[in-house]
Amino acid sequence: MRPRSRRRRIALVATALVVLAIAVGGLTAARAVLFPRIDSPDRVDAIVVVAGAQDDRYIYARHLAEEGVADHILVSHPSGGPSPYATALKSYCATTPITARDGRSIDIECFTPDVDTTEGETTAATRIARERGYESLLAVTYWGHVSRVRIYFEQCFDGAVWVTDTPRPLSKSRKDALLHETGGYVKAFIKPAC
Repeated sequence: MRPRSRRRRIALVATALVVLAIAVGGLTAARAVLFPRIDSPDRVDAIVVVAGAQDDRYIYARHLAEEGVADHILVSHPSGGPSPYATALKSYCATTPITARDGRSIDIECFTPDVDTTEGETTAATRIARERGYESLLAVTYWGHVSRVRIYFEQCFDGAVWVTDTPRPLSKSRKDALLHETGGYVKAFIKPAC
């Protein structure tokens, strides 16, 4: 066998393996974005609302707390300019404490993330959870963000972590979510939040 033919064959096999690895990684990320695992724990120490578009994640977190899932809600409130969303979030944060139908007091604590990214929200929420002695968290976000939020919280938080999406889906298209969140999903593996 000629050395040139052998090198060519080795190069082709190596290229095929790299292409296969990229394809498998891309399909795994796409599946995680489009069909995330959704959790619904009975009870946690706190619910964490990951900031985002004005959808029903804030209302849903409050509903879950009122149903008995938690007595504490941590809400990411990124610093940003005035907008209808910022005004609504400020109003939401000012409603603490609220009283559930069963008489429990539910605290809403809004925090500014370390950096206005999912990683920044995760590190700030984890720090607050440790300070408060929380051992379990339920993060609430939109469907396309669930898997990435899970990765970051599992990297940063030592306790039990569950992640759920909102009942009313965000009006983001599957294509847009797939493009944006797949990149974020890959980044979460390459550059851990904590």
